[in-house]
Amino acid sequence: MLAHHAYFVTGDSEKGIEDALLFAQRELGLETKGNPDVAVLRYGLFSVEEARTFQDAVMRAPVHGDTKIIIVSATRFFFQAQNALLKIFEEPPKGTYLVLVLPTEGILLPTLRSRLVPLGATGKEQKGENGLAEEFLSASKEGREKLVAKLLDRTKSDKDEEKAFARAEATILIEGLTRIAYAKAREKSSPELLAFLSDLDTFTPMMHDTSTPLKIIFEHILINVPQGLKK
Repeated sequence: MLAHHAYFVTGDSEKGIEDALLFAQRELGLETKGNPDVAVLRYGLFSVEEARTFQDAVMRAPVHGDTKIIIVSATRFFFQAQNALLKIFEEPPKGTYLVLVLPTEGILLPTLRSRLVPLGATGKEQKGENGLAEEFLSASKEGREKLVAKLLDRTKSDKDEEKAFARAEATILIEGLTRIAYAKAREKSSPELLAFLSDLDTFTPMMHDTSTPLKIIFEHILINVPQGLKK
């Protein structure tokens, strides 16, 4: 029996689900096709309502044997839903394994993240995950402003799924800037860079709140990106 019961995968949704299914097959010995004890749930927005449905699914006993796995793929994971699931991720029923598939680790609140472990190599930092941040830093002043304006405009979409993708992308951008800034600080630090990192560390948890004023955050970032961080 595995020592842990709750995992996460970041990156492409379908690739993450595929990795989770391989984990179920190889590590748990579960047949993944047509097996009621292997559930894959896909969401754009994972809200409190979805959290209740998920809890009900977790608490049901396995149909065959004594092991089951529930794989949840979500683009946006509301912080209220995460708080509602803390206990069940900390101590699910015996023989039940949980895997979250998310676009970025930054979506997770620290309290829920502490209950999860990366699913093998897929949970490690992936090549190209700083792509959006690198694009932002490589652009001219006007180019960065256009990138941010386009992102903010998408967060105002009438379609919930489009808004969710945009907010997730905003989180990915801030995470990427943070990783690049920390790497730069290890090479050569400066008061300006440290202040920028402090701002990013403040902004990251705020991204979980749908009421967070993204426009103010990104206006601050546009003004305060350290010169030495620009490509």
